Amino acid sequence: MRQYFLKHTGLTLSVTVLLIICSALRVFHGVVNAYVLDGLVAKSMSRFLFWTGIDIGLFLVLSIFLFGTMYLEGVLVQKMSLDLRLTITRNITHGDYAYFHRHDTGTYGSWLTNDITMIEDQGFQGYFYIVQFVCDTGFTVAALVQFHWSLVIVSILLGLITYSAPQLLAKSMKQTNMAVTHGNEHFLNQVQSFLQGFDTLFALNLQQRLVDQIAGSARKIAGLRVKQNTVKAGMGSIAGLASIVSQVGISAWTGLLVLWRLTSVGAIMATGNLSFNLLNSMANLGPLAAQMKAVQPLFAKYAAQADNQSAEKRTIPADQAQSIALAQLSYQYPHTSKPALQPLSLTVAPGTKVAITGPSGVGKSTLLNILNGKLPDYQGTVTVAGVPLKQIAGRSLRDNVLYIDQSPYVFNGTVRDNLALGQTFSDEQIMTALRQADLGDFVQQLPQGLATPVGEDGRLFSGGQRQWLALARGILRQRHIMLIDEGTSSLDTASALKVEDSFLKQQGLTVIFVTHQLHAQNKDLFDQVVTLA
Repeated sequence: MRQYFLKHTGLTLSVTVLLIICSALRVFHGVVNAYVLDGLVAKSMSRFLFWTGIDIGLFLVLSIFLFGTMYLEGVLVQKMSLDLRLTITRNITHGDYAYFHRHDTGTYGSWLTNDITMIEDQGFQGYFYIVQFVCDTGFTVAALVQFHWSLVIVSILLGLITYSAPQLLAKSMKQTNMAVTHGNEHFLNQVQSFLQGFDTLFALNLQQRLVDQIAGSARKIAGLRVKQNTVKAGMGSIAGLASIVSQVGISAWTGLLVLWRLTSVGAIMATGNLSFNLLNSMANLGPLAAQMKAVQPLFAKYAAQADNQSAEKRTIPADQAQSIALAQLSYQYPHTSKPALQPLSLTVAPGTKVAITGPSGVGKSTLLNILNGKLPDYQGTVTVAGVPLKQIAGRSLRDNVLYIDQSPYVFNGTVRDNLALGQTFSDEQIMTALRQADLGDFVQQLPQGLATPVGEDGRLFSGGQRQWLALARGILRQRHIMLIDEGTSSLDTASALKVEDSFLKQQGLTVIFVTHQLHAQNKDLFDQVVTLA
């Protein structure tokens, strides 16, 4: 967590200085109270009015500094939260395929929302409170010295007791925090799954099931939050009780000092305010320290994937289609006894079109996942451009190879957004790619052309048009090898033939097309037809 404060050193230092100033002003207010009371005891109007005016001025200045402090605290917290969100996103997306898919997307969503909120409240904000409480304690001790040195010793001893008492629940705080963050992840996964199934439930008039399922998951997370709040309340109660007992003790000791004529009567009011500052700080410091320790384990979840072999990886040229060679390639998923892909040897020349057919379960999709780098633990050998697949850097492989599944994902946004995907392309380049993918005429007829919103989950596009859109994405980025997994299985014959025609006519494009139903009309257009068994 420290690294996020250090990244914004100037802002962190500014907030820290303001917190110190505010703390000094609060403590000075407590000292001024003693002078006000001493003025009354001495029946001196001038002293009373003078110190009362000073006190009012202090509060005016304090109000200005508090506003500036709170504003800069908010800015700093949001900057650090943004940094943390970017770090999490970067770490989960810059690893390999398996590293990303070790968790559901709902889990990552919880990290970026619920976890961030918890870290803001118990981590980032905790730093500000700790600075305030430490300064309050230091200034208060310095102020108490002028009344009597024994007040410092008594205050420190009672303050340490007040600080230590809440630590009894520190372990419970850490456990409940982790339980809540895991509960949030599960809840978000469940909600996402249920909402995505709305169309199915709607068709069956079972919308109430969605309500019931979400209610069940919500009750579980509610129970976890109640436990978390119970631990917080317990820590606060212990700290509060210790603080009250300690304040009474300091006031009693000050009274004795007054009776023994070792300090002035005004010290009663001053030590009351000052001891409140000190003991309240120590009472809150304990729970805050425990909470800050409790959020530290969250950061361990966000670690980037270790990449000890990146320097050994090789790149392959991306300016033209490359050859692919398989020799006795096979694959068996962990914890299974049957191979998912039987040994296969195959050579795919640059620019050729290869159809992979066969019944379900023979490894057609597994083959494409191997070629796309998703399944690195295969047996046999695979080379692309003469380089063993296991030696090729993942980014270099994806610069050459585009994988298109049965239902390509369409992002919320415009047609242009779904083609450019954050990169810079001219409208002419985009339209050229769309025309080559047989989607140009459709887009030109849309009300706003490339600026037309595609709707939630890409409802603007039919199944076949999604395939053309994915093809256009690859053409736009000059991918020379395309792996198409059951790209036409859900389409009617006419639409399927159009999709197949769109990639079969692409010159210089290498295509490995997986299908369980090869259309006779296009069979002769493939350079190779490989049947897996």
